Amino acid sequence: MKLFLNNKEKNILSSFLDYLDVKHTKEYTNKLYNEHPHKYNLFGLSRMLSSYNIENTGVKVQNKQAAIRELETPFIAHIGSDFVVVYKITIDRVYYIWNKKDLSITIDEFCEIWSGIILYAESDENSVEPEYKSNYKTQIFKQLQKKGLWTAIFFVLAIAFIRNNLGKGIEYYLLTTVNIAGIYISYLLVLKQIHIHSEYGDKICSLFSQSDCNNILESDAAKLGGVVGWSEIGLGYFIGNIVITAYFPNLIPYMVLINILALPYSFWSIWYQKFKAKQWCPLCLIVQCLLGITFFLNLGFGLIQFPEISISDTLLTILLYLIPILLINTLIPNLGQNKKMEQITQELNSIKTDENVFSAILKKQPFYEVDKSTSSILWGNTGADILVTILTNPHCNPCAKMHKRIEKMLDESSNLCIQYIFSSFGEELNISNKFLSAIYFEKEIKERRKIYRRWFEEKNLKNEEIFEIYNVNKESDIVRKEFQKHENWKKATGIRPATPTILVNGYKLPDNYKIEDLKYFTTLDL
Repeated sequence: MKLFLNNKEKNILSSFLDYLDVKHTKEYTNKLYNEHPHKYNLFGLSRMLSSYNIENTGVKVQNKQAAIRELETPFIAHIGSDFVVVYKITIDRVYYIWNKKDLSITIDEFCEIWSGIILYAESDENSVEPEYKSNYKTQIFKQLQKKGLWTAIFFVLAIAFIRNNLGKGIEYYLLTTVNIAGIYISYLLVLKQIHIHSEYGDKICSLFSQSDCNNILESDAAKLGGVVGWSEIGLGYFIGNIVITAYFPNLIPYMVLINILALPYSFWSIWYQKFKAKQWCPLCLIVQCLLGITFFLNLGFGLIQFPEISISDTLLTILLYLIPILLINTLIPNLGQNKKMEQITQELNSIKTDENVFSAILKKQPFYEVDKSTSSILWGNTGADILVTILTNPHCNPCAKMHKRIEKMLDESSNLCIQYIFSSFGEELNISNKFLSAIYFEKEIKERRKIYRRWFEEKNLKNEEIFEIYNVNKESDIVRKEFQKHENWKKATGIRPATPTILVNGYKLPDNYKIEDLKYFTTLDL
């Protein structure tokens, strides 16, 4: 089962995967795209598709008008300085997804903005998101967790409201409905404030020709004292109203009084948008309308009355409004943290994966003479320009974890040659080095990978057991020569036997780089 996303929630990668009918999850796909250092170029999109086992190739079309109707969809096309997913071409129109919008224009108009560059991709039965089943289960759990939480909150409030307001007039139900609407609209405002996408928020904000919620929310007037946003205050206000109506109906006179005190803010907000900002924020206007509707409901049903002031009730009312406002203000930085972290990670990755930057840093690291003849235990693309040498120990836990990461890299990228050099804790364990070398020489590549994976994963399996399962010649000439090559290299280089040690074309991998970063490079100027 594939999780389909609304177009408004998709980036170009997830949109393309949908049209290719490739199984993927929202969280993994968004994270991969948003953090990829080459997300803005064709090379990056190609590498991302390759991680889903999707064959793809870039093509430059010379005669655009002649070729456009012959192209099979879907494909990614380069227009202007951006990329779009073209999913349908008719006799006279091109249909495509751009910037999360579903658009269509005439073929002539499309050819004018199209550079002629496209990325073709073809999926098959092996095309799927890495660890899709695990990612899918996690996503379903998170969705159920979120829905379950909101359902529980709804029923708790509903039960409390019915218990405390049973037999009372319809006005209480109308006020509750208005406050629920206020919570939702204020929530959309908060999302806008922290730049988290919301389809309905965008639709509402585009109601007027001269409307831009972002401009209003980013103005100096959008925050009280420059600290607490009015959207946060509004959300806290409506939550306070709901809590009072459900649990503390005796405080409703206080709630009515606070609504009256809030009305001048409504007039000021409308005046500011009209004359100062000269732009409308439809979401803000809806909030002001809801405040007005609340006032007229209170007035029409005779709920306006000065409360009997008591210190305890006054303090409780203040806390019921203050706590949600402060809580929201405290949580807001965390709500946008994931998006900010993705942006920061992407920017950092862009710098780290610049070949000039990486080469300069790499040259400052310790260097050890090594080439593909140093060890014959080679994985991945043996013809690659980048040789990643790993000094590994068959009985080392960090080495076992490293092998798992290497396995994943081998599945996702084809630009690296991974070389293993074995090192043991002592002479009595050298037999393990020979065993793994024998496996490499005597087994086919799929079987090699399977046995290596089992060796490093099943730590409780004794040497004798696995030696018996996979009966190979651990003392053959080729194995003894390979073992001696590893030993000679360690003595010649004088390398400290700290495992795993990672070398890139002989240079030690810098501490601020992970081995996974190497998949973004194809060549290095060393």
